[in-house]
Amino acid sequence: MEKEKMRFIEEEEDLISKLPDVLLSSIISLLPFMEGVRTSVLSRRWETMWKCSSHMSFDQRKMLKLLIENYIRTSEPTTRLKMALGRKMSPEDEQYFDSIAQAAILITSIIDNHIGPLKSCSIRHLVESCASGDVVRWMRKLLVKGVTEVSMELESFDYCHQIKDISLMEVGWNLNIPFDIFSNFKVLKLKNYRFNTIPFSNSSQVLQTLTLNNLDIESKKFQEILSHCSSLENLIIENCNSLGFNVKIYSLSLKYFRVYDMIVQNLLISAINIEIIEIDSVICNVGEIIFETPKLQVLNAFSDLEKSGHFLSLYGNKLLGTRDINKRYQILGSRGTSMESIFHNLVTLSLDLDLENSINSMALYSALKSCHKLMNLQINNKVNLGKENGIDDHKTNDCMPYDEYMFWQKMESCECINHQLKSVCLKGYRGGKFEYEFVKYLITDSQVIQNIIIWFVDDSSWVEVVATTCLLSYPRISPKLFIDLKPGVEYIKKYGDKFEKWVVTLK
Repeated sequence: MEKEKMRFIEEEEDLISKLPDVLLSSIISLLPFMEGVRTSVLSRRWETMWKCSSHMSFDQRKMLKLLIENYIRTSEPTTRLKMALGRKMSPEDEQYFDSIAQAAILITSIIDNHIGPLKSCSIRHLVESCASGDVVRWMRKLLVKGVTEVSMELESFDYCHQIKDISLMEVGWNLNIPFDIFSNFKVLKLKNYRFNTIPFSNSSQVLQTLTLNNLDIESKKFQEILSHCSSLENLIIENCNSLGFNVKIYSLSLKYFRVYDMIVQNLLISAINIEIIEIDSVICNVGEIIFETPKLQVLNAFSDLEKSGHFLSLYGNKLLGTRDINKRYQILGSRGTSMESIFHNLVTLSLDLDLENSINSMALYSALKSCHKLMNLQINNKVNLGKENGIDDHKTNDCMPYDEYMFWQKMESCECINHQLKSVCLKGYRGGKFEYEFVKYLITDSQVIQNIIIWFVDDSSWVEVVATTCLLSYPRISPKLFIDLKPGVEYIKKYGDKFEKWVVTLK
């Protein structure tokens, strides 16, 4: 029996050893990088296999975990930063080689010994590696190696309050990158830094995707950087409130822009080639929104109430949603002249919207009237959004041009509903009167629609669910229309998506 087991193991080992080097290096690339390096002890053939992996990922604290944790526990932050500055001035002086420096040297050595081709690299590091200049040195080396995708993240600096010397404290998260390094990676992500660079015209720069997360950067410097990144197509900014209340995006090359978890007063996006905009959990109480985006095809506007709730209650602010973009803020063209709605060329519109809010229904109708080319519509029915924004639905029904049961049927027809719309997805559906009438409107007025998918909430009432199923019997003007009713999300997780079985469980 033991011999059979040994023979089986040997056969498995033989099968693995027969794999080509390219495939083995791809497998190693999927491992945490230090685990990939440890595969070098398996056999002589595996000694250098990790050097051919296409991706490297480092977490500096974990590389010499016990030594670094002990060093941090037994030394003062001021002492560690002074050691890092000493190493920056005298990189060969061994008196500055503490355990953090040793981990940094190990990262440098691994990068130097990698024989490639290396496509991407991510490094999460301690504040001391900013102070010592190691971060910029790593980026230089990665650029020389031909790496195209780089992610640099500073570990949270939660003990900065212990450092009394402000200038010393700042060197821990100041990242000063020469512009030729910054702009010559195709994909670059920076997180948790005070960032600075000196932009200059550079025809060889290739930066296409830039992600800035929790970056401390001046608004003026940010605009200057964008103006010199002539190849930039994708921009993601998250939690960069140091930009101030005025977020301005000017770019001729930009095609995709995502702004997430921000507090803004004014939002200006001037990008004639932009095709996709995502606004996620942005708080904007006063000010204006100006979109100069004539080629915009996809607009997503989402709000995470749990994430933004404390800002809403603390400052009296309001989440920015599609209703606000369409109805409550100015949308102006260049030089202050009126322009066609940003919805004019939209093909896909996804938004968080409480359909039972009468103001939202009118805003949605207004948007659909402007969407001449809309083919895909997704609505995430956030029933608390209006309440969180201080809107009382009971006080808004008086402004409705028709009774809620007649609103969608009586309003003037929309071009996109009649001739363009192909797919509609409603999530968080409860079966309220506005929701019900909107679905009925789609069924009876949309001539080319092919799919309506309705995802109910888990606590739906039996009466409202059954009433919605009656819509299936309405005459459909589109011969290709398929209506798919889905149970609540939690029910699907536990029991599957059989709608009929779910209805039986309702009260």
